[in-house]
Amino acid sequence: MEKKRKGKIKERNPNTFAMDDNNTPTFEPDLIRAIFKHIWTRKSQERERNEIQNTEAVDSEVGAGTSKKNRPTSANANALKLSCELLRIFITEAVQRASTIAEAEGGTKIEATHLERILPQLLLDF
Repeated sequence: MEKKRKGKIKERNPNTFAMDDNNTPTFEPDLIRAIFKHIWTRKSQERERNEIQNTEAVDSEVGAGTSKKNRPTSANANALKLSCELLRIFITEAVQRASTIAEAEGGTKIEATHLERILPQLLLDF
């Protein structure tokens, strides 16, 4: 795929991250949209299964004639861009904290145990 930016045509490597306005690597909004859509689809299927199992339950109508399962879920471009940035910052912070732990132990590689140790505080901070 080719991308035109500021009059130049660059060939995009599919194995690289997208770049934001400051040439900082970030996630592709299309990738985040696909992940969100996958999760929304799974949740919708779970709701449908639960509704079938609980046929005696009262339908929860959201508005006049529209139910939750009939409305498509979507995210606008700004929400996707913000989600990409939040994910980038979260992962960058996780790597930095895990590398600090690895260096303190005298290691040169980040291992799963390093991530496990920083994860509780990281989740509280975000």
